[in-house]
Amino acid sequence: MKLDKENLIYRTLTAVLGIIVLLFIFYWGGYIYSLLIVAIAIAAYIEYVQISQHMGKKIPAVLGAIAGLTFLLHHIVDMSLSWGTLFVPIIVLMCFEMIVKYPRMKFDDLTMGFFGIFYIFVLISYFLNIRALENGFLWILFVMILIWVGDSAAYFVGVKWGQHKLAASLSPKKSVEGAIGSLCFTVMISILGGLFFFSFDPLSGLLFGIVVSVSGIFGDLFESALKRTANVKDSGKLLPGHGGILDRFDSALFVVPIAYFFITRFLL
Repeated sequence: MKLDKENLIYRTLTAVLGIIVLLFIFYWGGYIYSLLIVAIAIAAYIEYVQISQHMGKKIPAVLGAIAGLTFLLHHIVDMSLSWGTLFVPIIVLMCFEMIVKYPRMKFDDLTMGFFGIFYIFVLISYFLNIRALENGFLWILFVMILIWVGDSAAYFVGVKWGQHKLAASLSPKKSVEGAIGSLCFTVMISILGGLFFFSFDPLSGLLFGIVVSVSGIFGDLFESALKRTANVKDSGKLLPGHGGILDRFDSALFVVPIAYFFITRFLL
């Protein structure tokens, strides 16, 4: 795979600026962090809706957004009502919308709408869960660094040595060599970071690195499957050199929830 120098410049500038902003907000925490996660979720959901439209689907997008934002709001604000009390009626209304709009909106449109709530809002809510842990800033920073290292390693190793396609029908530019590079560098940083910042043993660092790397690769390939189905190259154009928000956070949507469960079950 040939190195695209112009695209690399755009990717690098966007990444550096984005990382600086993210680091500041990750450290600050509180409502500014929550607002960032909500903003990312909204942008990602808009891109998801656009992808669904390219597939010819007419999902109940407005009610889906309300349901997803209600779910996130329940994580952010201490409410007396359970999330189900707020969330379930909106889901029922989505079913009602399909009935009213049928056959312009069919069952597969509805199910894709349901999945969008899970894929975007439920998965991204784990950014809030990790930040709420003791030493939450360090945990979310550590997880994101592993994702960034893995993505970068996959890109550069793939450019230099990539010969064998990882999933040619989904993402022709991704290679087995790039995936191996991602795994090796992610595991290495996970072991070192675990030893110096969290004091967990090398075996835990090894396993955590594997979990993050594999989850990230599958998250990336899953979004590629969505785009392939919709016949679009990028989820959006918001980030120069990177495409859309979903293109940048596709790995994180899978990694962060799984990392949260690994951290809370095995590392704390």
